[in-house]
Amino acid sequence: MNSELPSNPTSSDRQQQIIDYYDLTQGDYERVWDLNKSFAMHAGHWDETTKTLPQALARQNEVLAKMANIKGSDIVLDAGCGVGGSLIFLAERLGCLGTGITLSERQAETALRNSRRRGVSPLIEFQVGDYENMNALIDRGFHVVWAIESVCHSNNKDRFAKEAYRVLKNGGRLILADAFATKEQYSKEEQAVMRSGLGWGVDSLATTEEFRTLLANAGFSNISFTDTTANVAPSSKKLYDYARLGLPLGRLAERLGLRTSIQTANIVTAYDQYLALTEGLSNYGIFYAEKPAAA
Repeated sequence: MNSELPSNPTSSDRQQQIIDYYDLTQGDYERVWDLNKSFAMHAGHWDETTKTLPQALARQNEVLAKMANIKGSDIVLDAGCGVGGSLIFLAERLGCLGTGITLSERQAETALRNSRRRGVSPLIEFQVGDYENMNALIDRGFHVVWAIESVCHSNNKDRFAKEAYRVLKNGGRLILADAFATKEQYSKEEQAVMRSGLGWGVDSLATTEEFRTLLANAGFSNISFTDTTANVAPSSKKLYDYARLGLPLGRLAERLGLRTSIQTANIVTAYDQYLALTEGLSNYGIFYAEKPAAA
């Protein structure tokens, strides 16, 4: 893994950092990212069918569901479910059953409320859980493991790959959309951009080849990667524009005690993630993989 930050927190400390990030920045997502309606905290997918951010957020779910050939009879595990948007989408559109896990108790509670608001709570459930250690789901068989911009948070991505493989039924599918590093080594200047752009509770990104190897070593087959950097670029630019306008106010609010340093760092990351993407230091794409039918 390449873009690692110098700190080396324990697993519990690292999990708390991720929880703190999402709990403290949820309000920002509600203000600028349609969170209360789309229930989505990801970059979305812009193409010829989309004209607005809510459309792009829904389109990401559509694209992944099609690539994974998800059917109404499938049981889906959303590994890093946020406030439930993807499972709610799958339940509404296809009638899927599903379980979402998140480290954040606040997110799990919000996801449950959102599913009740949309009338799909009988189909899906949400719980506090760690996708690197899903022993509580050991007896549950899933047809699909779904992950959008959640595995980037893991400092043990090989553990995620092994756990995803384990909880899948034979013949099951993994579908994952996330950011990846484009280099194994960066210059000092590039590393500075990546460190700032990683933010958002992320310590390191794998390259696509590193991640492909992790999936293969876990036992997955028929592994493919689709680069969708161009499809998330408009969202990246929106975040950049929000950051340019919001950073001075955010810093002032922090000095006045109205916002935290984590919330300010969230704005800085929104700025630098765009630089990392446009300078080719990171990319974005979708991995698909299968657990062999005779595993």
